[in-house]
Amino acid sequence: MNEPSGIRRECERAFARIAEGLVHYRHVHGNGASRPTLMMHASPASSRSVEPLALAVAQIGGGRVIAPDTPGNGDSVPLRQADPELLDYADAIVRTLDALAIERVDLYGFHTGAHIGIELAIAHPDRIGRLALDGLLWLEESERAEFLTHYAPPLVPDAWGTQIFQALQFIRDQSWFFPHFKRDPAHNLGGGAMPPELLHTLTVDLLKAAPSYHLAYRAVFRHRLAERLPKLTVPVLLMADDGDPTRESVRRAATLVVDARTAIGGEGWSPEGVRRKASRLLEFFGQAAER
Repeated sequence: MNEPSGIRRECERAFARIAEGLVHYRHVHGNGASRPTLMMHASPASSRSVEPLALAVAQIGGGRVIAPDTPGNGDSVPLRQADPELLDYADAIVRTLDALAIERVDLYGFHTGAHIGIELAIAHPDRIGRLALDGLLWLEESERAEFLTHYAPPLVPDAWGTQIFQALQFIRDQSWFFPHFKRDPAHNLGGGAMPPELLHTLTVDLLKAAPSYHLAYRAVFRHRLAERLPKLTVPVLLMADDGDPTRESVRRAATLVVDARTAIGGEGWSPEGVRRKASRLLEFFGQAAER
């Protein structure tokens, strides 16, 4: 990405306190006067994974961007529930916004973050201006039990450190197969190996959240989009990059959201892809500010 000299290249980091403890978040102040943008990351990563997009939004012309670590991921405290639902995560994010004295946001959610965003917008439509959903997982009932059983097993530390290798393989295989536990040609994504630096970063994020990372996944696997999507009342943009294995789910979801906009295609998380994604978000969110 070609950036002017003096432009910030990393977000500030801070914590907000909710009843369970501390929620870690990244944030950056842009030059725009629009309402804040809330960015929700995918599992099993942290807000570090959306930092390039947050910076791009701020640099191109957006206002303040806040990107929390999902509770139980990154450096955020887990929720109190033994097996939380997406609504529990959404409630924690609303309480985080309350702690930061933020009344209303435009929300961008990537994968797990998108599923949390749906429930947040349904439960608290007054807190959301517009909602951008980047990648969704649509599971048939016949698939749900399989994903719950095989996709995100708990990482249990042992004296041999096998959890470290399990975490590394989990992240590595996600770039090769979807779902990652079906390692055959029919489920090969054909995208090649993940860059070593990204593999390291995501593996470290996963290990930090080893005791609780799987809970958000399980909540997503129980999420029934056919029942929940029609309940959305805020303006929605449905997105998916060309290489996103959930892009067909996004197309299917678009048929259930009234007046949804769709944007299928893009270069993923390459520097140019991030900049184009940021421009697309600002165009969508900017129109919201005019309404």
